[in-house]
Amino acid sequence: MKKLKILSVAATLAFVGISAIALSGCGGGMMSDEDINPTLPEGDPDSEVTVTFWHCMGHNRTTQVETIVNAFNSQYAGKYKVVLSRVAGSYDDLDDAVRTRLAGGEVPGLTMAYPDSIAQYITSDQYYSAVYRVDNYIADPELGYSEDELDDFVDDYLEEGRGYQFEGTWSMPFYKSTEIMYYNENYFRGSNPQNAAKFANNGEFTALNAVVTAAGSEVTEDQLVALENWVESHDGYTYDVPTTWDEMVAVGREMIADRNREGVTGEFYPVGYDSDANLMISQLSQRGIPYTTNDPEGGDPTKHFLFNNDQAVDFLTGLTDLIDDRVLVTGNTSGVNYTNTLFTDLRTAMTIGSTGGSSYNVSSNFKVSLAPVPYANGQQQYIMQGPSICFFIQNDPYVQKGAWLFYKAMAETDANTRLALESSYDPVRDSCYETDTYRNWIAQADLDLIYAIPNATKDLRDCYITSPVFIGSDVARDEMDNVISAVVASNYTPAQALQMAYDACRAQVF
Repeated sequence: MKKLKILSVAATLAFVGISAIALSGCGGGMMSDEDINPTLPEGDPDSEVTVTFWHCMGHNRTTQVETIVNAFNSQYAGKYKVVLSRVAGSYDDLDDAVRTRLAGGEVPGLTMAYPDSIAQYITSDQYYSAVYRVDNYIADPELGYSEDELDDFVDDYLEEGRGYQFEGTWSMPFYKSTEIMYYNENYFRGSNPQNAAKFANNGEFTALNAVVTAAGSEVTEDQLVALENWVESHDGYTYDVPTTWDEMVAVGREMIADRNREGVTGEFYPVGYDSDANLMISQLSQRGIPYTTNDPEGGDPTKHFLFNNDQAVDFLTGLTDLIDDRVLVTGNTSGVNYTNTLFTDLRTAMTIGSTGGSSYNVSSNFKVSLAPVPYANGQQQYIMQGPSICFFIQNDPYVQKGAWLFYKAMAETDANTRLALESSYDPVRDSCYETDTYRNWIAQADLDLIYAIPNATKDLRDCYITSPVFIGSDVARDEMDNVISAVVASNYTPAQALQMAYDACRAQVF
């Protein structure tokens, strides 16, 4: 099983306590109510203060944030200066870097992070927290948000910042994403190996398929329709894009049977799923199977974890059977870490992955199209992803004020629209979706995936789900990332895999 990142509660308190001592000079590192519930200081600093923003955005995704930084620094010259600092290349590595740097007394003004990480910075005792609540900032009559402005934030995005182990708002939304299904439209509409085998000596098929194949990702609708109509009129193989989990499984089995019937060989899995953890968590939710809770029985932290149950065992059994039957392959069972590699290499017909990773699913060999992730049990629920912003306690309250002002600059309607779209993410305010920038962007959906993604997700925001966040919630996610491969690759039974995951989670919260 892979190495766990989370520290024990005692160790978490210790490392945050070290940072807190460095920050506040308070004996023992304990924060006061004023520290964790600050108010914005009046006026501006006597001299320019530096606000460092830690992030993990790639260099191809920082144009808009750099534009915001430059405008901010110009507006507040001599008062506040924001410095971008890319301290890692992934969210997991960013979390590791933040913890390490905090332990060494290095503290940013703000960072992007996932809620599971922010829960660790808060710790199991809010008075040892390295970050602070922003409710007083939100309510500030001059620099906060009015009720109308708060209502403009997408409800679930704002509520996510209020879902931690203590009451109040501990983070603000940056931009958000979810999962989407990428599929090989050429394959579904007739340009596939089973038809190539069945009609190998048919000149009409060969000519129509050659046009589609040569066109690759630039294939036109007319070319696809011509091939599809011919194939269907000659009892060939085309497929409907699945909407539900059961349809996805049925289509996958049908593809395998058709390939076998025509003697097609070679590595192939109809469905790829990039994230084992997202697969487990979303399917447990859709099926009404308990996963974790933010309100453990009797306040016992070991009872946050609910996934070790018979329903989960049954689901994991069926899931690993699909992998054994080669209907499904996941990131951790693929041998290549991400199933988008198999997809672009024509070894899957469908792959499910983050909307923020659209560039990894582009292929010059075929037209890539999008569909909502097939769902189970009539529950169209999708994991909400994407980072939030948290703010760190400082010796200088004006650094905190500068961090807040900078967040507001990033969350301004047009700025956030551009910031999100640059990376195929969704902006966080309802008004963003009414801007000309957004409308013009999605109007180009037929041109490229970077435009198609927000067009495909614009109607999914009411379907997003989040998992409970608490000390140890990241361990639960790590363990959900492990259980499938524990069965498939390490030959544990589903019951044993879930028991090991449960024991690992419990061990981290003692």
